Amino acid sequence: MPIFSVLALFIACTHKATPENPDAWQKIKFNLNDLDENGLRSPANGKVAVDYEYCIPAKERHWKAIKKIDPSAKLHRESRGRVGCVDGNWLVTGNTHQINHKRVLYLIASQDFVTQILENFYE
Repeated sequence: MPIFSVLALFIACTHKATPENPDAWQKIKFNLNDLDENGLRSPANGKVAVDYEYCIPAKERHWKAIKKIDPSAKLHRESRGRVGCVDGNWLVTGNTHQINHKRVLYLIASQDFVTQILENFYE
């Protein structure tokens, strides 16, 4: 086995994953335990996804970072949402009906520019 392959294998085996920041989970303001493996929860009349919303600073770089994390994300530049985005912020919505929905939410919440993620009821 070439020395480069041995070195790459050693590095891969000794690399430690960055521990999760428990504070990020606190930004998610709805119960994730109600969701099944597909990101759905079950009311009496059928399973549904949970829609969520949060604010990001009105900068393209923040939007691009979110889109890399969450394929369900939609940008709403002119809406405040229930979360109450202030001037200089954009509303983002998404939903849990996607692969690795809990990881997606964790990664969004881990962004220092996201302060909270609320359930969206489209009222």
